[in-house]
Amino acid sequence: MINILIFGGGNMCLNIINYLEDISIFSKKEFNIIGIVDPKKIEKKNEAKSMKKIKHHFSLKSVKFDRKNTLAIIAMGDVNQREKCRLEIKKKGIELFTLIHPTSYVSSSSKISKGCILAPFSLIGPKSNLEENVIVNFYASIGHHSFVGRSSVISPYATLNGQSHCGRMSLLGTNSVIMLKAKLGNQCKLGPGSILYNRTRDKSTYFGNPARKINFK
Repeated sequence: MINILIFGGGNMCLNIINYLEDISIFSKKEFNIIGIVDPKKIEKKNEAKSMKKIKHHFSLKSVKFDRKNTLAIIAMGDVNQREKCRLEIKKKGIELFTLIHPTSYVSSSSKISKGCILAPFSLIGPKSNLEENVIVNFYASIGHHSFVGRSSVISPYATLNGQSHCGRMSLLGTNSVIMLKAKLGNQCKLGPGSILYNRTRDKSTYFGNPARKINFK
């Protein structure tokens, strides 16, 4: 039995619970979700039958659990919230659970760090490197020899081609592409459907084909 504590009670929490159920069916591992930690009230639209049985905690202080035998999953799609939560969990001495859906493909030569979430039908190519707390959504792919920095989010159908780079706390929008050897900087956003061909600066937003920097007024 693996004890799980989920941080975040939004839409992604629903997905995470379903993924854990799938893993249980395929691998016969048993999970015990001891609680969902979210400072906000969980909306009815995000509730599932399985979630109603799980206790909602507005803060970690109200959760009674054994830190040595409990793993955490960060169910948040915002890169800043993911990183903030990762740091808080680390201070509390709680280990992150690495969630790999059974339908994903992961090369044996790739490196998947703690806290990563690999959604259904995602692909992780040879010699690729994912730092802690990365989300690779469904049908997204990370090409060979590519790098994804910690707490980044790769949206559905987004692609990192071979030898490409996604910085830390960065977001790839749905259907976006980082081309061969291109590099998206730290704390950057690549808009949906955009294609990046070169290197970018940190803390910037890029959109279009070819992707260009957007200056917000």
